[in-house]
Amino acid sequence: MNMMRPRASPRGLFDPYYVPDRLLHRDRDLRLLSGVYRDSYESDYGINCLVHGISGVGMTVFSRYFLTKLVPAQFDAHTIYVDAKMKSCTEIVSELTDKIHRLAHRPITVAFDLDVLWMQFKRAARATKRTVFVLDNIDETNEEVYAKLARLSKEIKASTIGVLNSHDYRLLTKGAATHMSYDFEVALDTYTQSQLYDIVRQRVQDTFPFGLTEEVIRYVTDIVLEFDAGRPKSSIEALKALWPLAQSGREVTSDLVRAATAGITTFADEDYTDIIETISMNDFMTLLVLEALSEHLSRHKTETYIDRPTLNELITIKCEELGVRATQEDIERSLQTLVFQSIVFESGYSRDLLYVLVPPEILYDAAVTMRRELLRRR
Repeated sequence: MNMMRPRASPRGLFDPYYVPDRLLHRDRDLRLLSGVYRDSYESDYGINCLVHGISGVGMTVFSRYFLTKLVPAQFDAHTIYVDAKMKSCTEIVSELTDKIHRLAHRPITVAFDLDVLWMQFKRAARATKRTVFVLDNIDETNEEVYAKLARLSKEIKASTIGVLNSHDYRLLTKGAATHMSYDFEVALDTYTQSQLYDIVRQRVQDTFPFGLTEEVIRYVTDIVLEFDAGRPKSSIEALKALWPLAQSGREVTSDLVRAATAGITTFADEDYTDIIETISMNDFMTLLVLEALSEHLSRHKTETYIDRPTLNELITIKCEELGVRATQEDIERSLQTLVFQSIVFESGYSRDLLYVLVPPEILYDAAVTMRRELLRRR
């Protein structure tokens, strides 16, 4: 019997609380968290953990995956998740109170005072056994709520997971309140090239109705790894920009990928013109290498990369047309100059795959203009 692929849904891109069916490359961290919480569950005591990492590395999806996938499968425990981002302490406690009362099927008295809300929450929490609380986006404005929740969890044999970025983790854990409130930490690392590629590919399969080519997925991943330390969030933002184009049936070209990732790159087009002018004043071969590379990418919009053998062949032809002698060492030296100046980039998948971030037409025009200027001066 043929297995049907689930219908792709944009929820995987646009829902901030989306949880994939499988969380890739976090097995070690999930095993650690599951093991500790299983021990606390079986021995009937509360445990508090802080999950942290750089912003955008996937702390929210990690904690929600544990809460929604692993806890129901491994423990007979209730779960409550509250996102504290941009909320006051009163709003956070109010949400905790509302959710614990609905969980316990207890009537709730409407209140707007923080102390009253906290007392209501404590009474309902004490009456509810086996609960895991997740408080997401902890920072200096809501640390007090986390600390109180963590202390309460010890009293009522519940457990908590606090989620925060590494900057806030370093700041807040220096304080006595937070330091006394948690038992251990899970520090989430950034992703490697191949890991981020797997994550981007999974999200494309989950969300894009017609898919994307492997080359486009590789291109998005290369750019994110080059400029944004392997964060899935930046990859997802790029896919968000590409999704409506793919949905409409348009072919996703290298120009569209560059536009979708422009927010994380750090160069302006005009900067490249100055760099090209500087490095080419006495380096005719570098101009020929850049001209051949950018001309090829300009003509073939669906090709996000050019490989070294193809580039060498194009440069050889161009040199023959211009009557220029060039060795392989000359070509490689010129190419490394362009890579060193961040005009051309080597793919993290293979040094033989080369790509650019500025539209190749701009690079081509600059290279041709400078080459002609050098010839005129001769």
